[in-house]
Amino acid sequence: MRLTIIWLCLILLLMVSCTDQKTSSSDSSSPVSAVSEQGVTTGYNKNRNAYFGDLHVHSSWSFDAFIYNVRTSPEDAYRFGKGEMIQHPIAGYIQNSRPLDFMSVTDHAEYMGVMMQMLDNDNPLAKLEFANKIKSEDRAESLAAFADVGRSLARNEPMSDLVEKEVISDTWQKQIEIANRFNEPGAFTTFPAYEWTSSPQRGSGAQEDLYAANMHRNVIYKGDKISDIPFSSFDSQDPEQLWKWMEKEKAKGIDLIAIPHNANMSDGLMYDRQTYDGRPIDKAYAQLRIDNEPINEVVQIKGQSMSHPLLNPNDEFADYELYAYTFAVGPPPASQPSGSYVRQAYERGLTFKKEIGVNPFEFGVIGSSDGHNSAGPVQEDRYFGKLGVIDGNPEVRLQAGDRGGRFLRSRYMSAAGLAGVWAEENTRTSIYNSLKRKETFATSGPRIAVRFFMGNNLENLNFDDESWLDHAYASGVPMGSRMESQKDSPDFVVWASKDVEGANLDRIQIIKQWIDQDGETHEKIYNVAWSDGRAIDSNGDIPAVGNTVDVPDASYTNTIGDVALSGVWKDPDFDASQSALYLLRVLEIPTPRWTTYDAKFLGIEIPDDLDATTQERAWSSPIWYQP
Repeated sequence: MRLTIIWLCLILLLMVSCTDQKTSSSDSSSPVSAVSEQGVTTGYNKNRNAYFGDLHVHSSWSFDAFIYNVRTSPEDAYRFGKGEMIQHPIAGYIQNSRPLDFMSVTDHAEYMGVMMQMLDNDNPLAKLEFANKIKSEDRAESLAAFADVGRSLARNEPMSDLVEKEVISDTWQKQIEIANRFNEPGAFTTFPAYEWTSSPQRGSGAQEDLYAANMHRNVIYKGDKISDIPFSSFDSQDPEQLWKWMEKEKAKGIDLIAIPHNANMSDGLMYDRQTYDGRPIDKAYAQLRIDNEPINEVVQIKGQSMSHPLLNPNDEFADYELYAYTFAVGPPPASQPSGSYVRQAYERGLTFKKEIGVNPFEFGVIGSSDGHNSAGPVQEDRYFGKLGVIDGNPEVRLQAGDRGGRFLRSRYMSAAGLAGVWAEENTRTSIYNSLKRKETFATSGPRIAVRFFMGNNLENLNFDDESWLDHAYASGVPMGSRMESQKDSPDFVVWASKDVEGANLDRIQIIKQWIDQDGETHEKIYNVAWSDGRAIDSNGDIPAVGNTVDVPDASYTNTIGDVALSGVWKDPDFDASQSALYLLRVLEIPTPRWTTYDAKFLGIEIPDDLDATTQERAWSSPIWYQP
């Protein structure tokens, strides 16, 4: 029985890693309307609108969600995304304050939907002996059945009855049909998708000493043509094999991309200097990777993957929503920081570009949720956890220590992130093209809109006149782009607007990375726009914005900060001969964290090891400068 529990715990921890309104959150005041995908919606804007979405949501069709008593469907997930209320297994009814603009349900490819199908006595899967064990009222028998699944995933040995092509294909076609049914061009865009859940086993010795690294990817389809069946980790745990399969699919006319997530939990594997099978990264590998993974998910419930204090010691804001664990049965080992965070990957990419001619890490960024309740808990004041019954109420979330011998990680999780894109209209084609060209940004949850351009002759822009965007696009390149050789420092245009329902903005920073003539990489952070008329000192530092949070009351005021920030900046340290990249980070003023709202609800003090406040933020995709 002890081994059964160990295997069950391993699979739980391993797999967990991973009202109908028609309003749009774009920055265009034009109304939207549902028209044909080939047409132009009434929300069309040649200078592009900001749209906010979630490209990482799990329903009961994911095995791990099913274990945690989640019974809501992919349909429920899309309803939640549209702003409707759905059922939570412990929190009652849940609903966000407004709908998303776009979304995808990314249930795990491994055993997709099979557990829910076993509950239907008319389904052939319900007649399997394994199904009887899953549904058994004898807890020991059902635990043993779940442990069988755990063993199959940990060993990468699929259970043959559950991965037959007919079973996989039937469930996958239903996922596609549901995504297509909820797609409303101009109002709410959906993408067929799934998660490839590679979790290579690490460690050695006794089973309880084993742990797993996160190498998960979400595979997103444009939607015109879809693969017959997903490529799962049972086919291969090597991401290079996933990309090669994607290349074959693209040769059939199928448009798809892969989006890595939770590099912070990869134990150094996600952005390693070598391939999965230990080879040096060469030009062919680098090109294959960037062709298939143009963006990475860098913030979600399981923390952010942008920065780490050990890797970015000179960054006062690097220590933000760190969730630096691997997957394990008991208290998990820390995930190795080196190779697990984006800003280090960007530096490594500059080195690879110099050495082999291709940058494997030239990717843009988005956020998403990884919610396993057919919903993403994006809002701090409406936080309902990630894991169904395991963290669905404040009492459980704030509980200290472990429970039943299993490490409680829920208390260290974050409210979810969001994906931001700049697209002409809210359609599959326009948003998918934004993802491909990397004109994307990530937020930690609020709908902060971020613009970033690099170009020439942009110093006299009038941000009160929307025609500034015509000039910026005509004379510069937006986030996610490359800019070629310059004689002098180009102009950098920065612009950010607060969430209309959220907090004011503190500052905009530009994070610059470059490689010198000796091949050494460097990083520097510049404050380029800030609120409240604060004075900048000779070192480029500005005073903290302040803090209006009333912790006992779980409230704050927008009496500090600004509604919007903008400016044009020149790099005082620009060297035209050095390859570099630039990205934006936008910070809000401090606000209450979900832990503060939970503590107020319970009438208790916030535990000492948890933060009471947060400075929500957004990150742009970089712009790369190439001499």
